[in-house]
Amino acid sequence: MIKITRTTPPHQLSPEIVKQLTEDYLSTKRNVWNVGYIKNALLDMSNSKCIFCECKLGEESKYIEVEHFHPKSLYPEEVLLWTNLLPICKRCNGLKRDHDTKSNPIINPTVDDPKNYLFIKDYRYRAIDDLGKRTIKVLQLNDSDRLVLPRFKIGDAIATAIESLVKVKDKIDVDTKTEDENELISKLRNLLVSCQPDSEYSTICSYALLTDDNYFEVKDYLVSGGLWDSDLERLETVSFKHSLIRGKEHSL
Repeated sequence: MIKITRTTPPHQLSPEIVKQLTEDYLSTKRNVWNVGYIKNALLDMSNSKCIFCECKLGEESKYIEVEHFHPKSLYPEEVLLWTNLLPICKRCNGLKRDHDTKSNPIINPTVDDPKNYLFIKDYRYRAIDDLGKRTIKVLQLNDSDRLVLPRFKIGDAIATAIESLVKVKDKIDVDTKTEDENELISKLRNLLVSCQPDSEYSTICSYALLTDDNYFEVKDYLVSGGLWDSDLERLETVSFKHSLIRGKEHSL
């Protein structure tokens, strides 16, 4: 889960249209939000990811559903309020259901920065405070079969990849120095790209990579050789910024 910047509403969602469609919903209960321009705007806002679990939307069984952060069953007047709409996967939407986010708040990634309430340890979400704790429980963010096991697989893949780069580093010799170092740079850049906020499960990827000693061994080699460039620095800075890596002192 990462902080998402709330974009401006699509131009089709004018105040007049919002009023008209809200009245339509109140009288007919029709899914007036289930339209392409709303879904597309929400996908653009979240880099086509579920706002909560970060799975890519649009894949099989992960199609986008329009989430009303404050549930429409309790707050029907907000059914077309742009600031109340979020992109969500079927799993997370089914778990959140009609949870009253006004009387019992959970994290809204367009308002709250998740890193202030959550961190990741051993591929499980841990809470810093009650808001984080309630978010984990409502959305079952540590569902072993659906979420935690896939995180371990992602972590294992990244660990294997960075371990292979250490082996490349250790075998560099004079004859192949340039090509081997270019391979290091290219593959490390690709790993850092997987940690960027527009990548699927970016918080898990950043946790796996940026807590691995092998990553820093490869980085140190590149830095010492003057090969750590501004692009790698930028990618690493963004990866850390959006990561949920925290110290041991937080553990509700």
